[in-house]
Amino acid sequence: MKRIAVDLHSHSGYAGGVGQICLEDVSRTMKLKGIDVFGTGDCLLPVRTQELQALLREEESGLFALKGDSSRFLLQTEVILSTQIEGYTNRTVAHHVILFPDFASIQKMQRIMQRHGDKNTIGRPFIVTENPAQLQDRLFEMQDVHPDIEIIPAHVMTPDGIMGSKNNLRSITEFYGDFTPNIRVIETGLSADPSMLGTIPDFHRLTMISNSDCHSAALNRIGREFTILDAATFDYRGIIDALRGNNVHLTAEFNPAEGRYFMTGHDKDTHTIFYSDPPKDYRCTICGKPMHQGVLHRSKSLQDESLKPLPRKFLHLIPLVEVIAAAFGVKNASSKKVRSTFDAIMSVYPSEIALWTSDDLLAELSHVIPDHVLQAICHVQAGHFRFDPPGYDGKYGELKID
Repeated sequence: MKRIAVDLHSHSGYAGGVGQICLEDVSRTMKLKGIDVFGTGDCLLPVRTQELQALLREEESGLFALKGDSSRFLLQTEVILSTQIEGYTNRTVAHHVILFPDFASIQKMQRIMQRHGDKNTIGRPFIVTENPAQLQDRLFEMQDVHPDIEIIPAHVMTPDGIMGSKNNLRSITEFYGDFTPNIRVIETGLSADPSMLGTIPDFHRLTMISNSDCHSAALNRIGREFTILDAATFDYRGIIDALRGNNVHLTAEFNPAEGRYFMTGHDKDTHTIFYSDPPKDYRCTICGKPMHQGVLHRSKSLQDESLKPLPRKFLHLIPLVEVIAAAFGVKNASSKKVRSTFDAIMSVYPSEIALWTSDDLLAELSHVIPDHVLQAICHVQAGHFRFDPPGYDGKYGELKID
């Protein structure tokens, strides 16, 4: 078995709200973080497809690299699927990560989208269908492009996720219908973890992975969440088989309270408020406007406590540069002081993942960095941190290291 650290959900400069990101910068950050395989982001957009074909060459089957570089990329995009389900006023809209084994499969998918008139002019393409039956036909058509294409519901409990509060579905089968058995993997998202999702019947036996969903090559974005797989081979098929077989060694997760949609609340110019016990009608008690149900409360409404969660190993982590910044009392995680301290730590460890999985940080770092920074790192490794206030209504939680 080969242990592979993967981060399989990202965006390029062609996605909304994302600056230009070059693969050389991504590769440098991957090495510092310890990420072996990274999702390219936005590979279905034709201009991005051409760019990736020009820059990357296949090294192992289905894994690509820049010339002379050791970092590996896997072809990936996020796609937004929508349909109208009977009994629901609003359209059901859900984000998905799709993994591709080769450029030929991407080109076949692009032709299918063109034939159906799908919008494919931005990084996250839209596939709009009129009803679940039509959606299921499209999903089977996509899967038939190549048996190793993997369709993964993204950040499943956030408002834009399949079981998020905007959709308010009772079960994923309402959306996927006959395609449901082909959903084998879900992405937990930044506002949830396996302990929150493990007793939801629809997710109980599925593979749970974590990805950064990052929009830049910064040290606190790439690999802010990641998954370590036990794969038989270091190639695309090895990764897909590990995902489908639930061969997850561990996932590194945000503490859900850091995620932007963890609690129910309102973060507005005129008022900010979050609710540990939200109003039953989910209307703000200050302005009276409707609020999106937070991931904490949405997941609780779906949990079946009689289910025994499957054993899943996961860590709650914070990006190292953010821990260093907190120890120094600065907000800028890319400041010179933070980066020089990070570089000093990397003179001891081959990567950030190696740091977090070390058994003796005190002995290894005591002569390298200031004591208060070392103590902060040790506290985070031991799980002695919290977010107060927690994340809500698109606002990240505020870190407090105990």
